[in-house]
Amino acid sequence: MTDEHGQRVLFGKAPFGNRGYDTAEVDAFCDRVAAAFRGRATLTAADIREHEFSTAARGRRGYDRDEVDDYLDRICVELESVRRGAEPSAAGDTLPLTPEDIQRLRFSAPPTGSTGYDADEVHVFLDRIAATLAHAGSNGLTSADVRAVDFAPALAGAPACHRDEVDAFLDVVVRMLTAEEASGRS
Repeated sequence: MTDEHGQRVLFGKAPFGNRGYDTAEVDAFCDRVAAAFRGRATLTAADIREHEFSTAARGRRGYDRDEVDDYLDRICVELESVRRGAEPSAAGDTLPLTPEDIQRLRFSAPPTGSTGYDADEVHVFLDRIAATLAHAGSNGLTSADVRAVDFAPALAGAPACHRDEVDAFLDVVVRMLTAEEASGRS
């Protein structure tokens, strides 16, 4: 299997005692992701987030779920970047988000019958993330701050954001801030 950059994507096996995701399904889906980046298939971030993989057959260790999920989280953000006309980053790199990226970001509405996050709360927090990216220093958000955020559910009829999309994006922000903190730039 190759990623959108034509490089081999390697997922580790699931930990012992955990069957993980079916390898053939993950490989086929990643081929579909690669085709979308080459313009040969249509795939949205919502399609990726809503896709569910089967568990590997009994007696088999499939792919590590966390590794696959992390990869697909990064791909969702990159797919959105490509949709906006930006170049995708090298595979595996932490995406260098800018305040402008945050300001352009839009999340889907939650699926019918599901409660999403309160859109106003999400947008206020996105503003805080953008401010952190614009002004590096001790007054910005930390990875722990982003991990700890807890959005209220949207009230019936109020604007709402798709929970999985918001959570996956925040995972990307946490990884980026953690890398910056580890390098001493925060």
